[in-house]
Amino acid sequence: MNTKLLLSRNFSCLMAVWLLLITGLPLLAQTADTCHFRINRNYLNSYWHATACLATRPLHYSGQQWVVAGGLTALAVVAYSQDEAMLTYFSHHLNGQQASAIEKWGSPLGNGLVAGPLLAGLYIYGATQNDSRSRQAALAGAQAFILGAGAAFLLKELTHRPRPDQLNPPNASRWFGPFKGAGYDAFPSGHSLRAFAVATVISGMYRDRRWVGITAYSLAGFAAFSRLANNRHWTSDVVAGAAIGYAIGRGVLLFNRQQSEHCFTTQLSENGLGLVLNF
Repeated sequence: MNTKLLLSRNFSCLMAVWLLLITGLPLLAQTADTCHFRINRNYLNSYWHATACLATRPLHYSGQQWVVAGGLTALAVVAYSQDEAMLTYFSHHLNGQQASAIEKWGSPLGNGLVAGPLLAGLYIYGATQNDSRSRQAALAGAQAFILGAGAAFLLKELTHRPRPDQLNPPNASRWFGPFKGAGYDAFPSGHSLRAFAVATVISGMYRDRRWVGITAYSLAGFAAFSRLANNRHWTSDVVAGAAIGYAIGRGVLLFNRQQSEHCFTTQLSENGLGLVLNF
């Protein structure tokens, strides 16, 4: 897969989310009731601030957060040591028909074809029902998806790792690095990264509804597994993608909570002076 095709695929993923989200805009009335967590200039500008927040977040990790980060890194290293063994395992235990079926149903969970409609529906529901949490969850989920897609693209361009089905025989230790090996884009798994980024945001936004988090992470896990079924990724690609996606999702949650705490503004309404939460 060349760089042009990779750019096209990532662009399609981003547009799938954005086009579906903005379909809810005509449903919004221009009143004070609908200015909570809406798509506006402040929200679009927040992407720059969210990116900066994600980039500098490790500088502010607590001891516990470093333990989690270290554990996820260790898990990825262990997965890397078993990449070829896991490739052999899946090749022996899944036939072509099974692998294709898993990829068919799992791949859309990480490429925007499922996240887009779900986030758009959540946003429209929040807009029509005056539910600020639903709107915030949808916008934060879209932000995590888009920032995750950007991170995946950058890492793929820096590493240029061949996929298992791109070399004969497959070689898990082959990395071309930046500026070489165009078309090799295994690391990390973009599907796994995006799916876990969105799942982490949705789970965090609905912490009081445990089933939401269980469902979100289950779907993300299936999306990640589908990338292994048809030799599209090494196990370490998927594990690293899930870990990075989780980190991005947590960062987006933190950023949005900080924004919520600092974005109270006063608004003079017909009934007097009130507080409005602008996102």
